[in-house]
Amino acid sequence: MIYIFGDSHANTNFANLGLPHRNFYKNAITMHRVGRDRKIIGLKEVRQTPEDIYVFCNGEIDCRCHVARQMALDRGKEEVIAKLVEDYVEAIRRNVRHYRAIILSCVTPPMSRAKYEAKHGPITHEFPFIGTDQERADYSRIMNRMLEAACQRAGFIFMDYYSHYTDDLGMLRYDLSDEVCHIRQNGKVLEMLQQLVTNLPLPASGSVSRF
Repeated sequence: MIYIFGDSHANTNFANLGLPHRNFYKNAITMHRVGRDRKIIGLKEVRQTPEDIYVFCNGEIDCRCHVARQMALDRGKEEVIAKLVEDYVEAIRRNVRHYRAIILSCVTPPMSRAKYEAKHGPITHEFPFIGTDQERADYSRIMNRMLEAACQRAGFIFMDYYSHYTDDLGMLRYDLSDEVCHIRQNGKVLEMLQQLVTNLPLPASGSVSRF
């Protein structure tokens, strides 16, 4: 069984997945919150076994509005993002004790503010776009680089479909989006997860994976 956790991107990115799975996504769950609380919402409903695969998808909200807020407190962007990733991975390590694989999804490219506002008007909701398009694209690239490195250290799998959904300016491809901030045409994501699952080694009988 595949168990999926994360924010709204965990819902849209893996919609119509044709593999046995349960999706425990919750809107607006930030990477910061997971790392701060050391809690995976929905995980208590899972009876963890060494045959199961866990997919985590957080971070877009953090790059969209929280990284810049922390930088305004005289923190460097690399410091802010490194702390987010470190605490996030540690929360997963502490909570998921039995598994066949843990997969961390990349952060999706940011939506262009101009394109968003041309469609929806000025941004007034609680998760605004803070920073220029290029600054937010930079935060996303840094976070993905750090997530990939953290996965290598922890023995997790980094699922990287970022470039497929990025336009020439480093923003989310509008033609593949829901015109808000999510991926709509998610075929590449599903294809990649299918390939990752297919290529996983079978768990040894009676084995338990721990970190």
